[in-house]
Amino acid sequence: MTQPGPWGPPPPDQPQYYGAPQYVPGFPPPKKSRTGWVMFAVIAVIALVAAGVAAVIVLRHKNVPVGGAAETSSADAGPTPLRSIRLAAPNVATKPGSSEPKATLTVYEDFLCPFCGRFEQVYGPTIGKLITDGRIAVDYTMVSILGRGDLTSYSVRAGAAAYCVADADTAAFQRFHAALFAHQPDESAQTFPSDDELVAQAEKAGAPDSVADCITGGKYRAMVNNAVKSAGINSTPTVLLNGTDIGDAVLLHPDPQALLDQLKTVSG
Repeated sequence: MTQPGPWGPPPPDQPQYYGAPQYVPGFPPPKKSRTGWVMFAVIAVIALVAAGVAAVIVLRHKNVPVGGAAETSSADAGPTPLRSIRLAAPNVATKPGSSEPKATLTVYEDFLCPFCGRFEQVYGPTIGKLITDGRIAVDYTMVSILGRGDLTSYSVRAGAAAYCVADADTAAFQRFHAALFAHQPDESAQTFPSDDELVAQAEKAGAPDSVADCITGGKYRAMVNNAVKSAGINSTPTVLLNGTDIGDAVLLHPDPQALLDQLKTVSG
């Protein structure tokens, strides 16, 4: 895992409260979204099946092999061992007699997955506030499900770029992560942001110029391309709290309070 770097200020446009964040057009507000998210996913399933595309289950993208193989590539020999990107404030609450955080949220995401985008839309501001307050540490692991084994896919390239940014500055990663989901392309788009555009977004998030070579050189692409298999997961987003899967609790009822309720079970 990357070690927490100097904790920088959150993005200027990120709300500093636990309540529901601002919602983008096309999504219902929290009090009306408890069933809306499920209906949204069901509609997505119907549309994908009609188009003959790999199936998507309610709330999550599944790792469905396409053409007989998923998350594999002949160019992937010897990828870097999978690791997470840890975000934690210097004053993060720890377990008694230990330096280990009392509450660790682990999130597996694909930057192209619309359900991951929805998760970040609903929970991102709350997670950011919890990190800043020292109540949780968060381990982000960027994976590729929608890349389907293609090292040049946006899922792979964006995920790998995130690791490059995190290597340089974890605060910049937090802003980069938020920006990529805020400007998430449609999974069925004909074109996707180029490597140069990812570099520009990284620099806009505060990453140094040195990330350019890492992003365009594809340093972490093999790792991200194989991440689903390495992590042993089969859907995104996958959300764990101290190792326990809380996906159903926070995805079936998308409301920031759902996460706060789960956090009470481990930290009070």
